[in-house]
Amino acid sequence: MRFLLCGQGTSEILWSIQAALVDLGHESVLALPDISQDVIDRRIDALFVLNLFEIPRSTVEMLRDYIAQFGSPPAIVHVCLKHPLEEIGAVNAEQIRDADRWMAENDVSMWCMCQGSAEQAVRLGLSRIFHEPLGVHRWICTAPAADGSVDLYKRWMAPDTPGLCRHPYAAMKGQSDADAESSVRGRVLYLGQGWPDHLEAGREPVSPAIRRDAEAVAAAMTERSALHRVQAMDRCGLADRSADPAWTLDFNRAFTIAFAVENRRRFATALRRGLGEEFSLWGNGWERFGLKAGPVSPAPRNAYPDAVACLDFGSLAFDTAIFPRTLEIVKRNGLLVSWRHADTTRLFGPNEDRLTFAGEDNAVSLLSALSRDADRRARLRSAHLEHCFDALALTAILPRVIGLACR
Repeated sequence: MRFLLCGQGTSEILWSIQAALVDLGHESVLALPDISQDVIDRRIDALFVLNLFEIPRSTVEMLRDYIAQFGSPPAIVHVCLKHPLEEIGAVNAEQIRDADRWMAENDVSMWCMCQGSAEQAVRLGLSRIFHEPLGVHRWICTAPAADGSVDLYKRWMAPDTPGLCRHPYAAMKGQSDADAESSVRGRVLYLGQGWPDHLEAGREPVSPAIRRDAEAVAAAMTERSALHRVQAMDRCGLADRSADPAWTLDFNRAFTIAFAVENRRRFATALRRGLGEEFSLWGNGWERFGLKAGPVSPAPRNAYPDAVACLDFGSLAFDTAIFPRTLEIVKRNGLLVSWRHADTTRLFGPNEDRLTFAGEDNAVSLLSALSRDADRRARLRSAHLEHCFDALALTAILPRVIGLACR
């Protein structure tokens, strides 16, 4: 099959998908940062798109019609990086029905990496959504250009492409900052926002009743770490209310603060108190909690393998442990250590008890022990990477995604 990968956002996700498609025997192209005509003058079976719903519908329809000249209109897979309801920009049932109708007419499916968010979206009436974990791949593919340089983008690649080269994903470097990278080495690293200002910007405050609902669900999920939000909402008697789009949007905003932000606050505070300057914290919004942090920067990612551990306290968008930042740590050969919540069993496998923590004291003791034992860190990192590249292999996940999207 032939696949076009495009859109705006976290393009590193598409690097891995493209290389995995090539290793599965398909032909694919990364069309970033925009789509040129020479790339699409051929039959294309399906598109993988980031931020599809930020593109005007007429533009998407025009692209499908153009590609259809060379065969059939392609299926479209939208990779969800936010909650599906936020992706489509719907605030009421009629807008959800309209989006769902348009998706059906244009063969658009939504790939959601979070099971709870996917189930929430289905409950609200989005019929074209499915859940699969995002997955990892060890390689990135390039091919030689006519001028002797290397093509990553806008070059159709297949297993038999002359000069095709597979690069270890971990060898890819982004923006470099020697001081930032030096400050990460040999320390426990957390790279992420403390307080997400975008949640409340320009919006009416969430009602106290919905805040209480969100806090109850957060407490249920903290008590039982394997629950995702829909399971916890039903346990808290919120099944009826969760079918209302307006209520759900407000609930999700409140839940992000009650669950994801609160967990970041409590763990970061405990680790700064317990580890002192051996805890390297980066990102905006931490001053709200009285915590000193380095500036927002992608540079520390280059030093993931040199950190004592690379931490995860949960996603702002999803209640899953398997999302772009955690997978980026794995693909760059970092030692991932996480708060134990939904999906950590799948992410860590037999190493879950050794690389996850349940509470603040547990986090400090686990990371203190890892800091003192380099041999143990090396063994755990090797075992965990082997598990991830097996259990979350994109070459196993993508055939299921393609089967669901191209049905």
